Amino acid sequence: MILVRYVLKELIAPFLAALFGITFLFVVDFLVKILDNVLSKGLPASTVLEIFVLNLAWMLSLSIPMAVLVSCLMAFGRLSGDQEITAVKAAGMSPLSLMRPVMLVAGLLSVLMVLFNNWVLPEANHRSVELMNAVSRKKPHVFIDAGRLITQFPDVQLWVSRIDQVSGTLYGIQVYEMERRGAPRVVYADSATLNYIDNGATLMFKLRSGETHMVDPDNPENYFRIRFFSQDLALENVDDRLERRSRSYRSDREMPVEMMMEVVNDARHRYDSLMDYAKRTRLASLISMSNLVEGDSVVPDSARDQLKDDLGRRRRVLPRVRSQEQGVLRLTERLRGRLESEEKREAQYLVEIHKKFSTSFACIIFVLIGAPLGIMARKGGIGTGILYSLAFFVIYWICLIGGENLADRLIISPELAMWASNVIIGAFGIFITVAMVRDRFSGENKVFRAFRIVKEKIRSLTKRFG
Repeated sequence: MILVRYVLKELIAPFLAALFGITFLFVVDFLVKILDNVLSKGLPASTVLEIFVLNLAWMLSLSIPMAVLVSCLMAFGRLSGDQEITAVKAAGMSPLSLMRPVMLVAGLLSVLMVLFNNWVLPEANHRSVELMNAVSRKKPHVFIDAGRLITQFPDVQLWVSRIDQVSGTLYGIQVYEMERRGAPRVVYADSATLNYIDNGATLMFKLRSGETHMVDPDNPENYFRIRFFSQDLALENVDDRLERRSRSYRSDREMPVEMMMEVVNDARHRYDSLMDYAKRTRLASLISMSNLVEGDSVVPDSARDQLKDDLGRRRRVLPRVRSQEQGVLRLTERLRGRLESEEKREAQYLVEIHKKFSTSFACIIFVLIGAPLGIMARKGGIGTGILYSLAFFVIYWICLIGGENLADRLIISPELAMWASNVIIGAFGIFITVAMVRDRFSGENKVFRAFRIVKEKIRSLTKRFG
């Protein structure tokens, strides 16, 4: 029991460090993608924090299995490097006894990940899509288009001749503004830039090289023409509120398993109904064409009259048969397209269902990989852990994404697509675990010798060019 607590204690710090580091990388990548679109809206800090928290769900679903792999590599690598694995063997215990508690914890973590992926992740994805849709609607400059009179601003009409899509600079600005007492003011400017102030409540136009034309409201006979090099024009934001709208529609990544199974059952029911309809329609069409060919059985007076009658009847019937055959072919093509559509819809949702379970149970698979490789590495350095982790995680996700694409195209089954990566990497993990139990971690082992050669090559290149 003491040894179990010791091994689990050794895993906690590497796991938390790896989880924080990997999640941080996902966060940075996410912020880089949305930073400009979100911060330019003048959103309050609470909304920005909500966007971050909602998207943290999918980041954790990816970083937790990878953190398990990194922590196993680092923890067992440290135990091996400090000769503690050798001490365990000398005490008559197998290294597998050190893996058992880790496997149990990984199994518990897999169950928790299934619940997380089935309930928390879909709801977080759904709310994130709703919030991002609301943010995307918060674009007060979306209707500012070149060559069109903009009338959405209160008591102001705006004309823009050209917009630089790279810098966002507006050229050829004309502003027609009504004063409170009815005297209009017209502003012309060569160019302008648009900024947000007061947390997005006001739009500030920085006008350059222009003129202001206005009439004195007290004496209409007085007309003013004011030239300026730079002038600020503040307009009230017409779409400042963040309007959230509930969405009844959910994509496959916004549904739990129960909702996706309803879609799968509906697709299967539609497929069966279409197949029954296709069979009935085809049979009815064949019977109809058979009746057209047979026609009425009339006995002619002579063989010549019979031959003429048959030829004439066939000339009249053949165009009708050909037309009906073409109609049957068109109907068959439409039915085939609808059948394929239902098959793809069923496969799409089955892929997502199996993905929730396969990615969750990757925690167990990565223990089978991480522990033996950590013992092989002999050192629990973070560089070695990250190197091996990235290699196997890339292989895992290539198999997963490739399988998903093949399943969506109906080339392979959804079950095989989502579980193939677990089977392949799990088989390799079992192989190296068995090798570890049989004490074959020697220089003669070709697999581990290849790993060592690659690692030494990387170290030599790093020292040479570093």
